[in-house]
Amino acid sequence: MGSFLRLVTLLKNYKLPLALHMMSNLLMALFTVFSLPAIIPFFQLFLNQELSQPVRPEEPFAFSNADEYLKFHFLSWLDGMEQAEAMLMMCFIIIALFFLKNFFHYMALFFLAPVRNGVVHDLRSMLFDRILAMPVSYFDDKQKGDLMSRFSMDVMEVENSILKSLEKAVREPLLVVGSLLFMLYISPGLTLFVFILILVTALIIGGISQQLKKKSTIVQQTLGRLLSFVEESISGIKVVKAFRAEGFLQGRFREVNKYYKYVLNRVLWRRDLSSPLSEFMGITVVCMLFYVGAQSVFRGEISSEAFLAFLLAFFYIINPSKNFANAYYSIQKGMAGLQRIEDLLLAPDHMPEKGNPAPFKELKKGIRLENVTFEYNGAERAAINNVSLEVKAGTTTALVGRSGSGKSTLADLVARFYDVSSGRILMDGVDVRDLKLSDLRKMMAVVSQEPVLFNDTIKNNIIFGYGEASMEAVERAAKMANAHDFIMETSDGYESGVGDRGNLLSGGQKQRIALARAILRDPPLLILDEATSALDSESEKLVQKALEEVMRGRTSIVVAHRLSTIKNADQIAVLSEGELVEAGSHNELMDKRGEYYKFINLQSLSDSD
Repeated sequence: MGSFLRLVTLLKNYKLPLALHMMSNLLMALFTVFSLPAIIPFFQLFLNQELSQPVRPEEPFAFSNADEYLKFHFLSWLDGMEQAEAMLMMCFIIIALFFLKNFFHYMALFFLAPVRNGVVHDLRSMLFDRILAMPVSYFDDKQKGDLMSRFSMDVMEVENSILKSLEKAVREPLLVVGSLLFMLYISPGLTLFVFILILVTALIIGGISQQLKKKSTIVQQTLGRLLSFVEESISGIKVVKAFRAEGFLQGRFREVNKYYKYVLNRVLWRRDLSSPLSEFMGITVVCMLFYVGAQSVFRGEISSEAFLAFLLAFFYIINPSKNFANAYYSIQKGMAGLQRIEDLLLAPDHMPEKGNPAPFKELKKGIRLENVTFEYNGAERAAINNVSLEVKAGTTTALVGRSGSGKSTLADLVARFYDVSSGRILMDGVDVRDLKLSDLRKMMAVVSQEPVLFNDTIKNNIIFGYGEASMEAVERAAKMANAHDFIMETSDGYESGVGDRGNLLSGGQKQRIALARAILRDPPLLILDEATSALDSESEKLVQKALEEVMRGRTSIVVAHRLSTIKNADQIAVLSEGELVEAGSHNELMDKRGEYYKFINLQSLSDSD
């Protein structure tokens, strides 16, 4: 219920159309109820009876006897007419009432459309904002397909199951209440009998709907797994084909897909049961009502035309009740999707920004790591263990070591993609956890081993996250990154598209675009994470030349294993199994003949091979 109420709070942004929707529904219900007493004179004429004579109420007009005055004026208007003429007038009145009823029904739907679409728009915006606000650690154990499912299938489920049903959930009770009031006016005893029957029906349907919600949750979770599996298979299609793993993946996919079909069948069976069950229960109630009502007519407790109007009012209840039951089923089904959306929206932020964070505009002194330890969630050992290191402003520090030694993790900690488990990382003497996160990120640029390009133009990928930039600034950054020449060789220059994830460019071209993006920001701190390791020798030379130009006089942290990248660094920090084993310049560490010396010799042998 809490999730549903939070969804309802989104409606506050659409007060005017929602109010007009409610008013239209109310007017539709009123004209529906007004058509019930108007039908009684019609039945009297149809049964070849004389119309009742108008009798003025003895008491003064009041709300309690408004129906009597309405009946008096209505019969006075018809008094003196021929039977055929009165029948024609009654037909016109009924047509007018039903026209107004359906007109306001359409208006209710008209005003609801911007509310439904607006709430869906807000939900997707909230989800996307939340995704961007979550720390990198949140995504370590999350499947991308499952997150995409929440954006697409779960939001769609909320729209189709809940928001689509809200109109019925509001309109149908109004029709039911209005019809019940008329029925109470005709015969309180019969109405009580009907109410008891409807209550029993509602309890039966409600019990089934609770099971529907549980099954729907399983369906949404399984669909998330399915989409995640497809996304991974598409992303790794080259590996799949290279290792001839099509059969293996097909088997796993069919297993998940088969289970999805299994649980979806059970959800649909339960949901589809609502309509026939409601109809069966409804006709059962009708038959019982016919029998009990006929006895009242035979005993003279109620006139035949009043009983027919009572039956019509009851029929006005059946469809709304059936629609309300279907809406209730749909809402229960949609609650599963809403819950998954809320799981993301309400996920705890493990890297919250402190209140009144310190501004950070310039890196003057440098960066200092004090006894830094870090463990990934669920890891058996620390990825970084008690590391202390100082990086002076304007210098380059290279992080080297074997694979898995913690180099990239240490760089991620400096960028505050993760928070340390213990110890501190200080920038100009201030703990990074006390700094304003947006200021910290504005002061740095990151170039990773696998450059991330978006399906946009080359220019927009270079200015990504920067905002507006002149063409001269973009070209200057591209020239510094040795990218301008190949860009100008493309069909549309800087307006050329790069394709999905930059697949229209080579690895070296993508890396130089990513480097141009970093250069354009002109950051005080540059973090390069294996920026040249995946490139061929020709591309590496071009990128390396650009890097040397960019790093000159700038605080830089370089994660690398190639000698060409690290030998000119002011400081080299050697990591092994998450620990800092030695630090110094290239010559100093070579003279020590320690871990760095071994590492360089192994790398030299590898390069000679």
